[in-house]
Amino acid sequence: MKKKKRIILGSAIGFIALICLQVFSTGHGHVVVVGENQELTTANKSLTKQNSGLKKSVSSLKAQNEELVEDKASLEQMVSEVIGDLDSTKSVVKDIKKELAHEKDVNVKQSTGEQFDFQPIKLPASDGN
Repeated sequence: MKKKKRIILGSAIGFIALICLQVFSTGHGHVVVVGENQELTTANKSLTKQNSGLKKSVSSLKAQNEELVEDKASLEQMVSEVIGDLDSTKSVVKDIKKELAHEKDVNVKQSTGEQFDFQPIKLPASDGN
């Protein structure tokens, strides 16, 4: 009977030891998981802050892009206006050149003035006094 008691007692101690090892192993695993969870939570908070900063940067860049697009359209309109003004100025300059060339031709063709035979006005010698 002593042998049976030892076997039962040894089995009970082994069983209890096995349960204790299982509890400690599980507890250690839980501590590791909790630690990893805390690290991941910290990393997630950091990434969330960075994401918020990036969203603000993207919004700012979109606003700047819209301004640049508006500026580009404005500049294109101004360039087209300047081109139109240049075209009209070119036509005015051509007209002025034509007029100057015509006047030059007229001046060259003018005579020395002999065709204008001016006679001086003779004033009466006395007033009648």
